[in-house]
Amino acid sequence: TLRVKPPGTPPRGPITRRQHTLATKRETNEKRSRLLQLNDDLLELVLSFLPGKSLAAMETTCTHFRYGGYLTGNTTSAMPEHSAKRKLDALELGDMPPGFRKMKWSRKLAVVEARCLPLTPGTIERGMWVRVKPCCETVKKLCRGDGDGDETRDYAVGWEQGMDDTVGRPFQVGVVSRAHRKSPVVGLSVNNGLVAIAGGRFPTYGWFFPLEALEHV
Repeated sequence: TLRVKPPGTPPRGPITRRQHTLATKRETNEKRSRLLQLNDDLLELVLSFLPGKSLAAMETTCTHFRYGGYLTGNTTSAMPEHSAKRKLDALELGDMPPGFRKMKWSRKLAVVEARCLPLTPGTIERGMWVRVKPCCETVKKLCRGDGDGDETRDYAVGWEQGMDDTVGRPFQVGVVSRAHRKSPVVGLSVNNGLVAIAGGRFPTYGWFFPLEALEHV
């Protein structure tokens, strides 16, 4: 008779000598950590005040939050991820770009917290996702060049029928043009856009917006 060995759980601890060395160093560092010396309830309260980037870095680098004890079978809940999830549940996210749902909660929180930072000519780049500001009248004025602000010194990109559907929604940057302007003009890739924002064999269509009309997703 042929006996089939039942599948067992794979070992969670280090296997190679190098993994043992790294595990020992991490375990020593975690024992020295004042933060990890707190009880679980107090530790969870402390994490609730940290921004998304700090939570993401902590969950990635600290094995205590990833596996529990690295050399033992004890598991702990991923507190940084739970803290990030609670923060996100209290926020109004709106439409988000593709791939956002597959991110970890701490990474999602870091993306959402970037909304408070303004877009600048140095941070805008092709391929990134941005959101058209939610106020339709403000976006119209910026596109048409109305008003007395500094942005009116540059030429107006114009406002066309169909651009209303982009207000408050995220789109990918197809091109960033700084020609003859103090502030860049950003071409967003929009499915129903009528302006060719990028040439080539298969042109990319969308709409142009001034940088002031956009914000982080």
